[in-house]
Amino acid sequence: MDDLIKLERNVRSTYATTLSLLASRYHYHIPISERDVPGLPRVLFLGNHSSGKSSFINHIAGTEIQHSGLAPTDDGFTLITHGETEETLDGQTVVTHPDLDYQDMADLGPEFLAKLQYKTYPAEILRHLTLIDSPGMIDSASGSQLRGYDFRECVRRFSESADLILFFFDPDKPGTTGEAISIFTEQLVGLDHKLLIILNKVDLFGHIRDFARTYGTLCWNLSKTIPTKDTPRIYTTYIPDIATGEADQKNTIPLGDFDASREEIIAEIKRAPARRADNLVSGLLIQAKRLAVHSAVCLEAASAYNHLTNKIRLGICFSLLLVGGASWLTRTWWFNDEWRVAFSERNWQALTTPGIVVGSAVAISILIALIMSYALRKLRRSIISEEGLDVFFKRAYKNEFSIRKRADLYSIWDAVKPGILGVVRAHGLRSLSTSSSSRKLLKKLEQSIEKEIPSLRRKIDFTSSFLSNDVQPDVEHDEQPPKDSVSLDESPAPPVREEEDRSAKS
Repeated sequence: MDDLIKLERNVRSTYATTLSLLASRYHYHIPISERDVPGLPRVLFLGNHSSGKSSFINHIAGTEIQHSGLAPTDDGFTLITHGETEETLDGQTVVTHPDLDYQDMADLGPEFLAKLQYKTYPAEILRHLTLIDSPGMIDSASGSQLRGYDFRECVRRFSESADLILFFFDPDKPGTTGEAISIFTEQLVGLDHKLLIILNKVDLFGHIRDFARTYGTLCWNLSKTIPTKDTPRIYTTYIPDIATGEADQKNTIPLGDFDASREEIIAEIKRAPARRADNLVSGLLIQAKRLAVHSAVCLEAASAYNHLTNKIRLGICFSLLLVGGASWLTRTWWFNDEWRVAFSERNWQALTTPGIVVGSAVAISILIALIMSYALRKLRRSIISEEGLDVFFKRAYKNEFSIRKRADLYSIWDAVKPGILGVVRAHGLRSLSTSSSSRKLLKKLEQSIEKEIPSLRRKIDFTSSFLSNDVQPDVEHDEQPPKDSVSLDESPAPPVREEEDRSAKS
């Protein structure tokens, strides 16, 4: 875990030194805490009520930590991690504790905090993991009216910070609840790489036809919910009794393959630290690319706006100089003795000619000012429209597009365009920096995307650090494996025993 803590600090340092300053200049929100508090890898359990989430947690921990049953047992989230003693903290304590990285959950409201719990338990698997148990999903798609807090927003927050998401279904409700459909179509969009879908309690089926029917129903429901060409893999398993290690149901279908599927799920849970390492670097790379596109388009739009407004200002200044010069050259006509006498005697009829000239000049000046103001407003509207931003996006990356098609850039653009529209409408184009220092920061970010951020993965040997004890890496003869990667079940090597014998004799 030392390598993981080191990686997280490097990632946070990159956020602070490379991304933060540029993000502040272009009002880009970076979803990262500024505190350097490394957190454990997190595994989130979602699913319908009575689908086996709490039972699965109890199974992998080897003891009963969470209450389970057919009826809903709780209506809040539970954070479960390792501790030398069993202890339970309430939600208000969790979000105010200086050593826990959940302070940002305080804004979810007092109703959420009243149902949030933090449990510590001396289970070995929890030493390097935090398990997050969630309340069972219900048929209503707007659970906030029934729970008292915004359940979907809570799921979104926990899902984004989780390194693995397990979504449980059971034979009674294979993907048909309103909240489950809503969560898949909104809160879990873009998190497919973290998600495992599990059909649990297959030991309840008395015949293989019942299993096939339920499995087909779940596939059908997911195909209508998840917008992908192929249905994602569905893990099918059951949870044996903790005491006996056997299925609760005696008259059931053959369960050998489902035991293997359960072991695959547990192996993925044990891989959560390695997943966290990947997610940290991948998340940093995604945010860096989005910030780069965001900044490049904002810089292009602000530069174009400033260029056009400068041209307009120069035109106005040139017009004023022209009028001033013309007035100076015609000063003898303006200040002749006849008009001076008429002005001193207030003979306005004699001043008709210069009055018409001055009035026409004032009217023309006002007309020009109105035209300029209208042109500026129209220019601003055209820039801050979706079509206008599309033009600046293509202009900012014209060199890349001239070489080959960049579907990745278009995908990033679709993600950041709403944010840019919000920024220019809320803060205006003048608030966006066009200085040379901003251009240097953007160039530094692009270089970091190419070299520094990908190199974070190569600095740490994730395989030896995070691999579970039952799967050991291949080690070449001329290299010694790190001490942290040695299994507790392995016997010590002969040279070590000889050294111990010699030390005992001495």
